Amino acid sequence: MKKLLALFTIFSLFFTVAGCSSSTEEPAEKTSEKKTAELTESVKSKIYNSVRVAELKVNEVFHKEVAADETTPVINANFADEEKSVEFLSKYYSKELAKDIYSHYASEEKTAEGQMIINAEPYFTPSFLEINQEDVTIEGDENKATLKTTENVTYQMELKDGQYVITNIEK
Repeated sequence: MKKLLALFTIFSLFFTVAGCSSSTEEPAEKTSEKKTAELTESVKSKIYNSVRVAELKVNEVFHKEVAADETTPVINANFADEEKSVEFLSKYYSKELAKDIYSHYASEEKTAEGQMIINAEPYFTPSFLEINQEDVTIEGDENKATLKTTENVTYQMELKDGQYVITNIEK
């Protein structure tokens, strides 16, 4: 009798545990769909913010300092040559695009102090910093994506080393 009661108790526990675990699990398809949907919104935000940060980095290099006359724009002293500027910007842009941005701003003119006078016209017109996430369309996947603004500017993005890099800008 004791053996029968022990077996009955063991089977009861077994079925209770099995019943509880199967009722709380969702089918694998539903679980992966939820993760994909959440990931998509997360990726879209990351892409949008990557473009904003990239433009801020251009501003750091080219729109931060002025000459002693307080009006003439000059390159940031920390990025005074092409190699340093392109190396820094290549963390946010493809190397080719970083060189293109540098070429847009660079000039042969120097201040009396020897600072490079830069092109005052911004590379980004209109500024992406003035655009809300709701005003952009992001397409693609988490490795390669395209971000389009309402002003018809398209940014091609690519995931490299866990960070989104702008590989092309079409104005």
